[in-house]
Amino acid sequence: MKKIVLLAASVLCLTAAANAQEAASFLDVTGDTRSAAMGEISTAMEASAFSIFDNAAAAPLSSKKFQVGAYYSPWAKELTKGLDKNNSLLGVGLYYTIGEKHSILAGVRYMSMPESAGYDDQGNPTGASLKPSDMSIDLGYAIRATKNLGVSLTAHYISSKIDNDTKAGAVAFDLGLFYRLGLGKKSNLDLAFRAANFGTKLEFDGVGSNLPGKVSVGGVYSTMFGDVHSFKAGVDLGYKVMGDKFFTGGAGLEYMAFNTIAVRAGYHFSDNKALNYATVGAGVRVIDMLQADFAYLLGGDNCPLKGTYRVGLSVRF
Repeated sequence: MKKIVLLAASVLCLTAAANAQEAASFLDVTGDTRSAAMGEISTAMEASAFSIFDNAAAAPLSSKKFQVGAYYSPWAKELTKGLDKNNSLLGVGLYYTIGEKHSILAGVRYMSMPESAGYDDQGNPTGASLKPSDMSIDLGYAIRATKNLGVSLTAHYISSKIDNDTKAGAVAFDLGLFYRLGLGKKSNLDLAFRAANFGTKLEFDGVGSNLPGKVSVGGVYSTMFGDVHSFKAGVDLGYKVMGDKFFTGGAGLEYMAFNTIAVRAGYHFSDNKALNYATVGAGVRVIDMLQADFAYLLGGDNCPLKGTYRVGLSVRF
């Protein structure tokens, strides 16, 4: 008997996007925990260890030559209530800038979900156990095309598994643009564009599902107060162009005191009302090198991301 792989259910657990026309939607999850705490405003955020997942074009404009970090989240906790285990979302990212213009970026993301039962075409239990998981291997290159403009191209290899007999693979590409406008000695406005996750389909049992293709624009204003206090405010606007098409976006703020302690807040909004939620978070930076970040999502009763948290740790030189 042909097994139903329950693709829609696995996608729902991965991202809460909840549509059967889209697969591997974990690719659309913000990589940087700092951005996640600011309403998911990832498109125009300054470079981090996780720029490979958000907008690689920011890397060559950073004063930091090297950053590496990791994050973890029990993603979409509301969907795993009553189960023995939560979803687990993990990521490791880094970049290194050669000279003044060229940046190489790399990363790995892995998403696992709790074990579930398998069913046949008529909805009868097969006795088989499904252990869904997704993984991506990510490589990128970015160049400082002019003093204020970064351009990037990123490639992803995606592997998706429902069980040992039901697997699929796909490739996808991102294009990123990042422009920094100086506003005096202590302020700047970052403007960015990103076209992400455009590639081949994931095919399970001969049924192809689109990757979460998306185009987005963003802007982040940053300023310093004295030499040790800073403030950021930003906004993201995006449109999902594959599967169920809808608008999404976010707005957020950050205040950092003494270049050490940061508090953050924001709001993420979408045409998909279940994906409207507030975000809060904090961070600690030690000697401008080691940074730890935390984000928490505050959604309504119908939001599958309600109560989801994220932690991130990174090092920069």
